Amino acid sequence: MPPHVLVLGGGYVPITLTRELRRQVERGEIDVTVVSRDNFHTFHGFVGEMITGRIGPSSMLSPVRRIFAPAKVHVAEIESIDLDNRKVVTSRHLDGARFELDYDHLVLCLGSSEALDAYPGLAEHAFKLKTFSDCLALKNHVLEMFELADIERDPAERRRLLTFVVAGGGYAGTEIAGELADFVRLLTKREYSGIRRDECRVVIVHPGPNLLPELYGSQSMEGQSRGKSYAKLVEYATRHTRKLGVELLLETRVAGATPLDVYLSSGEHVPTRTIVSAVGTKAPPLFDTIELPRDDRGRVRVDAGLRVEGFENVWAGGDCAAVPHPDGGTCPPVGIYALKHGARVGKNLRRVVQGKEPEPFRYPGLGQGVSIGRRTAVGELKGIPIRGLFCWIVWRSMLFYFFPTWDRRLRLLADWSIWPLVGRDIVQLGRGDLGEYEILHHVYQPGQVIAERARPVRHVHVIVEGEVELVTGEEIVENLRAGDHFGRKSIELSRADTARARTLVRTVALRADQANELQDMLLSTDRIVARTGTFQTIRAEDIPKP
Repeated sequence: MPPHVLVLGGGYVPITLTRELRRQVERGEIDVTVVSRDNFHTFHGFVGEMITGRIGPSSMLSPVRRIFAPAKVHVAEIESIDLDNRKVVTSRHLDGARFELDYDHLVLCLGSSEALDAYPGLAEHAFKLKTFSDCLALKNHVLEMFELADIERDPAERRRLLTFVVAGGGYAGTEIAGELADFVRLLTKREYSGIRRDECRVVIVHPGPNLLPELYGSQSMEGQSRGKSYAKLVEYATRHTRKLGVELLLETRVAGATPLDVYLSSGEHVPTRTIVSAVGTKAPPLFDTIELPRDDRGRVRVDAGLRVEGFENVWAGGDCAAVPHPDGGTCPPVGIYALKHGARVGKNLRRVVQGKEPEPFRYPGLGQGVSIGRRTAVGELKGIPIRGLFCWIVWRSMLFYFFPTWDRRLRLLADWSIWPLVGRDIVQLGRGDLGEYEILHHVYQPGQVIAERARPVRHVHVIVEGEVELVTGEEIVENLRAGDHFGRKSIELSRADTARARTLVRTVALRADQANELQDMLLSTDRIVARTGTFQTIRAEDIPKP
């Protein structure tokens, strides 16, 4: 039996790893299986262009069965890793049925996960940029905000709908903000003529004194910039971003997010229905379940040949690995390095199977760059700073070159050629009807109004944490705590005007019509003993024991 290489993750690392082992797989010398959550690979270099309609959503996706061929592909969720017995357990999305995979060599390229604990409300209310579904949801949401604002007559709510807050002023946050600001300009000029550009706000909230800390040779780019600072590029990017109409709140952190506001460390809050989180990432949660050597950022430690320290048959690359950079430090978490990691792991696996020693990773880096909106970018190529339209063309060309499949490259060229003639893509995709039960998680800051009789109250809230007060004028008519619930009927029956958070409050919310439907279903049983508002109270002793 040929040695079995099991690759966990469907990102950039397996693209070049499988290319390096293609001949060995075809000759039956090595067996390779790639475990991927999706049957597509997302090219993150074009997230900003997809969200703002320059390219179609599918143009940034590549089918994994083409880019990983001739390796086998196993589309499933990774549940557990047993390093002692060399086994990995996965589960399929349909029904959770489990599969057990054996391996001789294991390659960890699980990427990173969102740092959802950066501030209260991030997980519940912020749009993330990590997965394709997150990015598509943001694209649809931006368009929906314009549709809603176009018919909204309340100036305060209209302003809230048209305010877009980006948390984080690094590469991802600055690019998204610049693209959004340019997109807003085009939308108000053409399709949404009833909305003025000055009604729209795009805001970057960044904890540092300057945008793009990566260009200052910060630790986030350790090894790539080799400590060299490009302050003039940052100054240029800052001027350009402001020229696009982006508001910069520097040396300010997001303290919390709610459905209606973003709260800042300065004590201020920004009324908004949209917050985009670009505050950073952390190691994948799966790493917390296995014993691996890790650095202070949670990444698995590997040697110069990308083999996990202390293991002969476990390898790692990409964002989840602390790969030593040939010039010192570790490699930055960007796609081009992950591609090079995959190539080195593939070559070293081939050498190990042939009885040879692994060779060290030697890629020094080519450059770095970021698009900042309206055909403008800043970056450096082999230490030479470039900016403006020329930099945008160079950076875009590099992204195009590294795109994994030719069919998608042709789609990109088609999209780039068509949109200047016909306009941006402004179609909301996948809206459809809401599911049978739409359960939402909300976070509210102290003093924030959660619901009020004067406006439609669509949800029934169950308090998970904190205290809520029902208020008439300045009089508190009722205090609610964890386990209590409230909705339109509760507010009306208590003759309150508003439901207001007394402390930090977390709730689970169900649409009122669905709550009524659930109530009717429960009434058909004999286990209902009390009725309050729109929910039924069920005693534990009345539930049949299994």
